[in-house]
Amino acid sequence: MKALNKLWGEFKKFITRGNVIDLAVGVVVGAAFTAIVTSLTNDIIMPLINWAVGGDEGGLSSLCTVLKAVYMKDADGNDVLDLANFLVINWGTFIQAILDFILIALVVFAIVKVINTIREAGSKLNTQAKREKELKKRARRIAKEQGISSAEARKLAEAQLAAEEAPAPAAPAKPTVEELLADIKSLLAEQVAKDGADKNSSEDKE
Repeated sequence: MKALNKLWGEFKKFITRGNVIDLAVGVVVGAAFTAIVTSLTNDIIMPLINWAVGGDEGGLSSLCTVLKAVYMKDADGNDVLDLANFLVINWGTFIQAILDFILIALVVFAIVKVINTIREAGSKLNTQAKREKELKKRARRIAKEQGISSAEARKLAEAQLAAEEAPAPAAPAKPTVEELLADIKSLLAEQVAKDGADKNSSEDKE
């Protein structure tokens, strides 16, 4: 039961995370934007492509390759296509879907790029404003404590902030496995050489 309540709480938090008004505006704008893209594709781009590939009146979406044509007799005895059984590749419709996707992706990318640029600029201005506020606060305190001018106090405050904002020294890199193995090999070689020298020295004494 406890796990079920936890799961239900997480689900409620998930579904109530978004703002209803923002979501509604997004849906309306998205629908209008889709209509604009569809009109641009069908009314401007498609006629040009249709004209380039031969001027079919049905537009690009009507361009297809029939793999198997199946005919049937209509009420007047004429041969007509059996739409339920004939096989066709609608590559015109596929190209139209690709164009729609590319247009939507380009516009969405441009919108996101602009939003991110504005957000980064706002964040930068906010950071600069906070730093300036802290700088003035420190300068006033330093001027009061040391009895110096505001210009000198500001220079000292800037030096303090610069020292605090300086990146910490990087930690020494950990040795790699190859380096550790090389060190061990070197130590073993030194130990073997030392043991050999001690053995030769003891034999000479005997």
